[in-house]
Amino acid sequence: MLAPLGFDTLIATGGVANGLDIAKAITLGASLVGVARAALMALESGGRAGALGFFDGLERELTTAMLLTGCKDLTALRAVPKVIAGELSLWLRA
Repeated sequence: MLAPLGFDTLIATGGVANGLDIAKAITLGASLVGVARAALMALESGGRAGALGFFDGLERELTTAMLLTGCKDLTALRAVPKVIAGELSLWLRA
């Protein structure tokens, strides 16, 4: 969605905590998504096993979002119809 503004690569980070957040970011045009804070919190609280569990959960959640939207890969997820409401819709119209 932001490609028309001249951005080739968009990185979504800050507030991304789960696979659904990742799916939303990719759907809205992100090239990649950062989850450093959430991953480090999982590492701190659960050690290596906690971090691995966190990433397994991200994968399950993202896969679930893709299944529910009928997307077989990230390219399809980027092309899925978007429903945008609230403040984000106002910002995009500005």
